[in-house]
Amino acid sequence: MSLPVHITILSRDECHLCDVIYRIATHLQSEMNITTSKVRIEGDQALMECYGSRVPVVLLDEVEYCSGKMTEGDLRRAIKKARWRRPISRILSRMGYGPTRG
Repeated sequence: MSLPVHITILSRDECHLCDVIYRIATHLQSEMNITTSKVRIEGDQALMECYGSRVPVVLLDEVEYCSGKMTEGDLRRAIKKARWRRPISRILSRMGYGPTRG
């Protein structure tokens, strides 16, 4: 089995969109090979300067995917793309072992 895609949600206190995206991500854990964490950016000056007004920010395997509003479908597509970025996924796909569309 492949390594899970790690989802990190950068958020701030009392951010409704951050909570919604985190709930979507934790819901997807039951059916997809992912792990989820939520990081509060308050208290980290570098994160505040970089992401302060753009939360929530979704990172997949430490690569920024999007910020702001996101649906469950958007997150599902992002997870599939994150898996495709991994070299072994591309190799297996070329050998005929890749995921099927559907």
